[in-house]
Order: sequence, then C-alpha cells, then structure tokens
Amino acid sequence: MFSAVFGGIFLGGLSVANAEKMSAQTQDMVIDRLERVLSAMDKTDASWLPTEQRLADLLSERARLRFMQEVEANCESCKGSKADRLKAVAIYEDLLKEVKLNDHGPILFQLAHLQEMAGQSDKAIALYERILKEAKTKNTSEEIVARSHSSLGDLLFQKAKYKEALGHYEVALKYKNLEGRGLVIYNMAWCQLNLDQLNAGIATMEGLLKKPELIVRENNEGIKYDPVFHNDIIKDLATFYARRPITSKEITSYEAFSPKESRKDLLLHFASEADRLGQKKAAATIYNRYLEDTTLTQEERLAAFVKLAQVNYDGGETSKSTQDFAKAAQEYQKNCKDASKCQELEKTMKRYVTELHRSKKLKPDADLLNSYLIYSKTFPNDTEMAQRGAQVADNMGKHAVAMQFFRSVSNNKETKPEVQKTALLSEISTAEKSQNPVLQKAAYEHYLEVAPKGDKSFEVRYQMAYLTYRQKNHRDASQAFYVLAMDKSGPANLRKKSADLSLDCLAQMKYEDSLEDWAWQYAEAFPKDRTEYSTMARKALMNRVARIANDKNASNSDLSKSLEQMQKANMAGATAAEKTLLYTNMSIVAQRLNNDDVYVRSLQSLMAQPGLSEERREESLGKIVAFHEKKLDFKNAYLTALKMKFKGMKSADKELRLGTLADLANLNPTGHYKKALASGLKGQSARSVRSRLVLLSPNPVRELKAQAPELAKDAGLLNEITLLVYARTGDKKGLKSVLAMKELRRQSAPNFIAKQDFYSDVISFKARIARHQLNVKSDSAMQRTIKERIKLLKEADKTLAESLKFKDVTAQLLALNVVSSENDRMVRDLVALPVPKKLTAAEQKQYLDILKQQSKPYYVKAKFSQQRESEIWERSPAISQLLTDFSTVRPEIKKLLRREMNLLAALPSNSRNHSAVEKALNEGTLSWDDLVSARKTVAQNPDNVSDIEKLKNLETKIGHPLMPSYLEARLSRIQRGKSL
Repeated sequence: MFSAVFGGIFLGGLSVANAEKMSAQTQDMVIDRLERVLSAMDKTDASWLPTEQRLADLLSERARLRFMQEVEANCESCKGSKADRLKAVAIYEDLLKEVKLNDHGPILFQLAHLQEMAGQSDKAIALYERILKEAKTKNTSEEIVARSHSSLGDLLFQKAKYKEALGHYEVALKYKNLEGRGLVIYNMAWCQLNLDQLNAGIATMEGLLKKPELIVRENNEGIKYDPVFHNDIIKDLATFYARRPITSKEITSYEAFSPKESRKDLLLHFASEADRLGQKKAAATIYNRYLEDTTLTQEERLAAFVKLAQVNYDGGETSKSTQDFAKAAQEYQKNCKDASKCQELEKTMKRYVTELHRSKKLKPDADLLNSYLIYSKTFPNDTEMAQRGAQVADNMGKHAVAMQFFRSVSNNKETKPEVQKTALLSEISTAEKSQNPVLQKAAYEHYLEVAPKGDKSFEVRYQMAYLTYRQKNHRDASQAFYVLAMDKSGPANLRKKSADLSLDCLAQMKYEDSLEDWAWQYAEAFPKDRTEYSTMARKALMNRVARIANDKNASNSDLSKSLEQMQKANMAGATAAEKTLLYTNMSIVAQRLNNDDVYVRSLQSLMAQPGLSEERREESLGKIVAFHEKKLDFKNAYLTALKMKFKGMKSADKELRLGTLADLANLNPTGHYKKALASGLKGQSARSVRSRLVLLSPNPVRELKAQAPELAKDAGLLNEITLLVYARTGDKKGLKSVLAMKELRRQSAPNFIAKQDFYSDVISFKARIARHQLNVKSDSAMQRTIKERIKLLKEADKTLAESLKFKDVTAQLLALNVVSSENDRMVRDLVALPVPKKLTAAEQKQYLDILKQQSKPYYVKAKFSQQRESEIWERSPAISQLLTDFSTVRPEIKKLLRREMNLLAALPSNSRNHSAVEKALNEGTLSWDDLVSARKTVAQNPDNVSDIEKLKNLETKIGHPLMPSYLEARLSRIQRGKSL
C-alpha cells in the first residue's frame, strides 16, 4: 500500500517525468529514438548525461503504465513492465557513478523505487544505507539524508523490522525540510502499534490528526490537502482504539477527528472495527451514536439497527438485540413508502431472522423467538415465516406463542384454504402437546369458530367435551357427551365413547337416578350394546347404595335406610358379581351401624357366593377375625383364623399369628409357637415366643434352661423371664446355671434373687441378737455375756458390709437398723449394769466413768448408723424406683416386692418415703372382676382411647402378659386414624 503512494511522490520529484503527458505509441517512439541516439553518442558529449536520464525516466514511466495495465488485465505472464524497470535501474545506476548526489537526488530515489518494484528491495535498502553511511564524507544534503531515512524506514517496515524502521522515522522527523512528514508520522504510529506500544501509537495518530497542515499530498498542482489520506488515518485510528478498551472519550475524540462530510461512514467503520475485535459493548455504543445522525437515510438507519441487534446479541445483550431489531421494524413501519425499497428492506429483515435461526438451529432461544414475533407483526402476510416462528416456539415449549403464530395464518384473509386448514389443525396439535387446558379450549373454540362444519368439527367437539371431563367439570361434560352420543351424524366410535363417558360423569357425580335413565336411553340408541347398558342401569341401584355406604358423613338414618333397601333388594337374575357387590356393601353399612348380626351374616353370605375369588374369601375371613378381635373375643377370632390360608404370609408369621390369638384366648398356643420357631422365625419375635414357651411350660425352670442360649441375645428379656420363673418357682438352685450366664452379669436378676436369702439372713440375725441379754448375777456371768454381745455386734458390722455388695437400698437399711438399734441397746445395757458393793463414793464414780468410757464407741456407732439410715430414707432415688416398680410389675414379681416393702415398712422412720411405702402397701388390690369389667367396656367401645388405656393398665398389673402390647398396637392404629 505504501510503495504505491511513495512511488507517486518520487516521480513527482523528477521535473522531466512531469513535463509532458504522451500516448503509449508516442512514448514507445520517443524511447526508441533516444535509444538509437544514445547508441551513436559519445559519453563525453555534454548532452549524453541528460539524454541518458531522460531515457531512464521514460522507461520508468512506461514500466509504471504497463504494470497498471497488467494488474487490470490480471496477466501474470506479462513481462513488459519488468523489462523496462530493469533497463531503467541499469541506467540510473550508471548515472549515479557520473553525477553529484546533491545535484541529482531524484535519481537516487527513483532508482530505489524501481529496485523495490522489481523485487530487489534488499538492493534498495543497501543503497540507502550506503548513502547514509557516506553522508558526512560526501557532504550529502540534509534533504537527501532526511528522505533516505524515511525511505529506508518504509522498506524496513515492509520487512516487518518495525524497531529499525521506527528509528529511521524518528531521525527523519528531526529534519525540518523533510518531505511527506505526515506520512512518516503515520508510518511511525504503525511501527509503535506493531511493537506493542499501543498508547504511544494512538498518541502519534492523534497528534497527526491535530495538525491538518501535515495531511497533504504533492501532485502537479503542488501541495494540497489529501482527503483520502485523512480518511485512511482516521480509519486506522479506529483500529488502534479497538486494540484497547474503548471508552466514551475515544468515541468522542474519533467523532471530532472525523471530517463532517464523511463522519457517518467513519463512525460506521469504527463500530465495525470494535465489533471485529470483540468490543461488542463499545460497538453498540458507536452504532447508537451513528443512529443519532439526522442525515441518515432510511436504508442506512435500518441497516444500522440490524447490525446493532447482531452486535448486542454477540455481546450477550440479548434483550437489547431484540429491542434493536424491534426498532428496525418500527422504522420500517413508519418510514417505508417506496414499494421497491420496502421489498428490499423486508428481504434484509427476513435475512436477519433466517440467519439468526440458522445459527441457533440446534438450540433456539427467546431472542430468536422474539425476532420471529417482531417480523411476523411487521410482515403479517408472510405466512411461511409465521409457520417457522410457530415451529421455533413449539420446539422451545412456548406453546401459547406457537398458537399465536398459527392463528395469525388461519385468520389471514389472504391465506389459501389448505394452508388455513393446516394452521387450524397445527394450532390444535400444539395446544394438545402443551397439556394446558386453557390453550386446548381456546384452540378448539377457534377451530369451531372458523370452520364450524369442517371435516374435524365433530372430533373437535368431542375433544372439547373430553377436556371438560379431564378438568373434572362432570356436569358440563356429561351434557356435552350426551348431545354427541345422541347425534346420529357423528362417527359411531366417538358416539359410543361419548355415551360411556357421559355415564362415567354421572357416576363421578353420584347422580344414580340420571345414570339409570340415560343408560336405558343408550340401550335403545345402541342396539348392539343393549346388554351392556341394561346392566349399567341395574347397577345404578347398587351404586346409589354404595355412595351412601362410602360417605363418611352419611347419617345413621341414611345408612339404616340403605341397609334396609339392600336387605329387600330383588336380586333375581343378578349375576354373582352383583350379589358380591351387594353383600360387600351390606357388610360395610352394617359395620358402620354396629349391627353385628347383619355384619357377620353378610360376610358369611359373601363367602358362600360361587366363583368368589380365594383372595376375597380370605379378605372376608380376615374381616371376621378382626371383628372378633375388636370385641376381644379371641377364641372365635382364633377359630376363624384357622380357616384362613394366609397366602403370601410366611409359615413362621402365620403360626405366630395363630399362636398369639390362641394365647390371648387362653388356649394352648405351644404347638403354634413351636411350629413358628421350626419354620425359621427369627429376631425379637422369636425370642418373645421362646419367653412365652418358658412361662407356659409346666416345668418353667427346665424350659428356661433350654431356651436360655437364644434368649441371651436379648439380655433384658432373659433377665425378665428369669425373674418371673424364680418368682413362680422359687427354685434358686435350679436357676443356678442360668444366673451364671455372662449375659446376666449386668442385669438385675442374679442380685435380686441373691438378696432374697440375704433378707432372710438379716431377719434371722436380728431376732437372734435381740434375744441376747447381759447376765448380772455374777461378775463372771456378766463378763461372759458382754463378750458374747460384742461378738454379735461385730457380726452385725459384717452383715452391714455384706449388704453393700448388693447395692440394694433395702439390704442396707435392714443391716443399718440392726447396727444402730443393737449398738444403742448395748449402750443402755452397759450403763444399767449394777455398781459393785463395798465401793466408796469415789470408787463408785470412777466405776461409772469407766462404764461410760467403754460404752462410748457403741454410742457413736449407733448415732452414725441412725444418721446414715435417715439420709437414705430422705435422699435415695432407689426407694422411689421401688415404689414405681411395685405399682407396675407383674403379679409374680409383685409378691416378692411386697415382702421387700413390708420389711421397709417395719423399719422405724418418719421420712416421706417411709410414709409412701406404707401408703403403697395399704392401697387396695385389683380384682379379677375389675379386669373382666374393663374388657367388656372395651368390647362395647373398641375405639375409646380412655377405656383402652384403663384396660391396658389393668392387664399390665393382673391380666394376660400379651394384652398390654396388643392394646398398645390398637392405640397406635387409632391415633393414625386407621380403623380396626
């Protein structure tokens, strides 16, 4: 680009070359003549040198003209320009040897230019370097030196040696008489840019633009302002600006630098450069600045809006992109008056949308859809684009928008009938795909409005009725289906479906009367289906009864009436299935009315029906079992359960179920329990069964030994059963091996059983020590009995120490009581001993002092023991736990705890806990009559939580061992809202 500009400047420096213009023919003739003259002329001739220079100038000019022709003709094989150029180079090289450089400077630059054009740029560089090297020795003029620096900079720039080129440009600019200073500055800015000195390059460009006197070009008319060069500078400044973040400052400066007459084109170029280099936001700002120009044509404004839309979209400003496209559409609607131009603009906007669609074909988005909406609104007659927009909306799941596109096609008066039909059906298809009832209804109504007698009108009416049905508007749906069913013009299959669905609607609404009426009408309207609809009519009665039976809010009056109707119903000719339904409903109503007799009879009648499935039979038996359980009639529940097959239930679970019912009925469950274990019953259920086998056994000790290895997996359960067996048998010796099991080491049974003997030992010892008296008949007898008493007191201390091993509050209190009371008695007995006779008063006093001294340890021990007793009575939580256990344990254990409570009550104490013990012992005991009464109450009111809780409490204390857990399960079901 630069060499062409430079070549023009160089040629302009040769006065001969610009002296005249001639045709190609004249030029060839002159060159031939000069070549002949020179061939005959002697070099010493004074005219030889100017003639030689004239020939070289003409060859250079012809080479330039031929080169331009070759370029225009795209002739790569043409060699005319190159031959002339090489001849001229040879002549100029010879001339330089003969002339003074300062006097013939233009020859130098013309030679360098020709070498460059001939592909000999290295020679041109070498030429300039030689001139600059010899400048001082040959006293070369500043003009030639300055121009050599700038020309050398140009050649180095073309070789991408920007740093070296920049150095020569900077040196050239130091010369005041430098020609083409503006171009040198321009090239220097490009060097800075390529050397990553962006800010310096921008400053250089801006500095050049601030000096309009440098933006000139020399031609035949002299030096004049060069608008082309000016535009080139400003366009390149746009590139410079776009290499760094563009701010409003750069945009304002750029606009100020731009000549008014080309400002809008330059702004458009600036926006394009910003867009090209990825500054989308800045590009959008520049486009907006461009659009502020009031001189823009409609086409320019519309084109700018389209470009702005694209830039904003590329920059992620999707909403702005759509807004800009919308503005373009507004511009079109407002200002487009010329039909031919409007058509072209429409094509432009259509191209934008289709190109956008192509780029987003795999992943359409809201911006693409909005573009179609804007286009369709602007060009409503373009049905093809509307259908494309509908497809985009449909693919995006925007079914309402897709329907809007289709409707714009079907409502357009210019649309062809086939296209309109397709649009109507596509709208319905889209609405159905959306599964949105509002959209579906709108599509159906629109079809019937546009084509009330269309090919699909009956089907559309059916779909509308079905839509109403799906919305559970059974009242309107039933009427619509009834009309369709009775319309003989419709397809038979849709009429039949309509009839069935109308009856279904009535059934949903429980309109049994209307259902029966319509069913009889359909039996006449559809002869082939008369049996089906007749059966439906007969079932209407059953359905009315079922509705009442299933109505949780139905009154007893309605239920009683319903039960009476079923008992009187004429079932002659009824199928087994209808009878099954009758007895099923009868059992439900009877159960709700607590009519036990009808409830059981209806279930028995149900089981007597032929063809009743095994599953239903099993279910009915299960209901009878549940009924007996509800009444706590476990015997009948067990006997009924024996008839069940329990399919789907494991054998172990079946035997467990039967065994539990037999156990609760006080029948022998042992066989069922053993079968359950033999069938593989595992876990906690198996251990519970084993515990029951132990307690039901005539020899519980032996059975416990047999079951102990498995029961040991639940140490707590083993502990409980061991205590119950001991309480029942008292066979401590027989339980020795069980008590020695490691699983019971941290349990209460070993200690509890062991302490029973300790209690007996303490009571026996207490009686023995209490019987001992001091003998004062003689000194020897007295001494002997005192020693015996002391020995007994030591034994009491040993008993107290032994009590601590049990960590039992009763054992400690019993032992402490013996220690405190007997030590206190010892003190009193010693003090009461008679004084020996014949002692003086002083000796008597001394004797008494000795007795007091000897009794002091016993006094201290008695007081300490009494204090410890008092502390235990007041503070020990074990006494409170004992009281709790006494009120909740099974009767077998309770008799042992009662003994323990009696021992505590017999001890002297004024504490609150002592009073509580006495109160607990004095409370009345529960009787068997109390339990029987409570069971009857629950049988009469099976869901009364309070009664169940009361019975559970009684069963825990004196009733069946399984009843508490059974009643707890019933309470849980009631709390969960489940019926028994």
